[in-house]
This record gives sequence, C-alpha cells and structure tokens, in this order.
Amino acid sequence: MTKIKICGIKDIATTVVLNALQPEYVGLVLAKSSRQVDFLQAVRLRHSLNTRIQTVAVLTTFEPALIRSLAESQVIQAVQLHLALTADQLTWLHRLGLKVFQVIQPQWSRHSAAEYWLFDAPQPGSGRLADWQKINNQGHPFILAGGLNPKNVATAITMVNPDMVDVSSGVETNGEKDVKKISEFIRRVRNANKTN
Repeated sequence: MTKIKICGIKDIATTVVLNALQPEYVGLVLAKSSRQVDFLQAVRLRHSLNTRIQTVAVLTTFEPALIRSLAESQVIQAVQLHLALTADQLTWLHRLGLKVFQVIQPQWSRHSAAEYWLFDAPQPGSGRLADWQKINNQGHPFILAGGLNPKNVATAITMVNPDMVDVSSGVETNGEKDVKKISEFIRRVRNANKTN
C-alpha cells in the first residue's frame, strides 16, 4: 500500500481536511521556502492535527538544536533532509526516536539506515516531475516526490510502485493549499491502492 505525505502546510484551515482524510504524514517546511513555518507555527499545526497523522520536519541544513526541540516537544515524528547525511547524524536522529526520510542525489552516498529514500525533481517544490526512469531504490523503501498531482499520481503508483507519494505544489492553487485538490489526490491514491 502506497502511503501519502501532504507537504508544506501552513494554516490551521488545511488541517481540518487532513484530519478528515488522514494521510499518513504531513510535512512542515522549516527550511527557507514560500511554505516555511517557524517553531511556534509548527507547534500550533501539530496540535491541530489528529495524533494518528505523523508530522515531518523538512530541512535543507542539519540543525541539531531545532530538531531536538521539535522532537522533544513531540511536534515531529520524522525528519526529511535535503542534504548528505553522515552515519553519525543518522544514529543521532534515530536516538531521538525520529524516522529519517533521506533525499537521494546521485553525488551523495546512500545510507540504508534511513527509513525511506526520497526521490525528487532536481528543484524540490518546483512542481516538475522527477525522472521516474532513473529511480533505483535497490529494494529500499522509497518515497516518490516531484510534480505529482491528482491527475498523474495513479499513473505514478502503477509505473513506479513507491512506498509513499509526496505532494506539495500539486495540491495548491495560486501558491496556497487547495482542500479540493488535497481531497482528490488522497482519493486517487487510495483508489490506486485498491487496484494495484
């Protein structure tokens, strides 16, 4: 079964539909981005979400103090890192009780200790498709991101068979989360799961 991660939520209103539909993961972007939230916003969003939904801090730099604060406050259950990770950093994250989503780039070494490898477009958040033909997960659990939307996600699941799909701009209208698109994306993933 392909799990669902809705990434880059910023407002409490979006949590209402997420609580109703319960994707497995929600991403909170703490890296510099149009979707960036600060620590206090992340706390408020976490408290507004159903406890069954796990939250993921999305970062492009390794920030131990921030990650520790988020983990110890139970704001996050996982961290998604868009950078090369060392084995020591992975061990430290696991000691905090966090799952690790490791973004994969060809020039970085792959650490199987990360729960998921994440394959994204060259420019994350751009809405462009990842190159599905170049994905080589070597049997490791992986997340497909990059350019997914309600119209193409079922095809992506059929062709690539990811363990999880990750969407952000594909469920937005004019740069803001669109609850209708979120609902349709989740519906199509779940329908695809029934037929695959």
